[in-house]
Parts: sequence; C-alpha cells; structure tokens
Amino acid sequence: MPRLYTLAQARRSLPALAAVVIVMRKRALRLDELTALRSSMRRTTSADGDPIVSDESEIQAEITKLEGQIATLIEHIQQQDVEVKDIRRGLIDWRAERDGREVYLCWQYGERTVNWWHELADGFAGRQPIVVSEWT
Repeated sequence: MPRLYTLAQARRSLPALAAVVIVMRKRALRLDELTALRSSMRRTTSADGDPIVSDESEIQAEITKLEGQIATLIEHIQQQDVEVKDIRRGLIDWRAERDGREVYLCWQYGERTVNWWHELADGFAGRQPIVVSEWT
C-alpha cells in the first residue's frame, strides 16, 4: 500500500523532488531532440533519391544513456511513494487522504509549492486549488 502524505509532508519533500524533476525533465527534452535528429537523419536522401547512410551510433548511444538516466530518476521518485505523471511537464503526485478517501496532491514544474489536489480518477484536468484550512 502506498504511503499517504499530509499536505505538510508533501510540501516538505518538494524541494528535493523538484531538483530531481528538473534534471529528469531536461534529460527528457534532450531525448526528444536526439530522437527527432535520428529520425531526420533516416529520412535524408541524396540528390538522386537514394537514402544517405549516416552513422547513428553516437546518437543512439546518447539516447540509450538518457533513457537509463531517466528511468533511474523516475525510480528515485517512486521509491518515495510519489508518482511521476508526466516527465516532460514535470508533473508529480503524492497520495493523500481527504474526507476519508484517497486523493492526489499535485505539483507541476514551475509551480512554487504544492497548491493543487485532485481525485484519483480525475487527473490533471480535475485539479482543484488547495484551501489550507481544509487540509489541516
């Protein structure tokens, strides 16, 4: 059973997690760049229409390295019973209890603190602002 966080616990854990999310996000965005570059290299053709064979091994090696680093960062976050919802947006959720049911406390890269929550089934679109007096 996953750990249930209080609002205070989630907010206290945020600085360390945000640092990991920032690195994870940068790696994911770089991965996207390299994947697009590799794809464009494969589509490149010479003037006579024949494909140009290019050495993709360096790009593939970096892609593989980034994928491993991202997996390690995700695992680090998950080991704290925090869920990674979107790598590129830097979106993470902590399970919490509200009115006797499990919900998520929600944070996204760029936000100052944990100021949102949503029902488990609602996802990001169902985010609601936290009214601190309702969470103490």
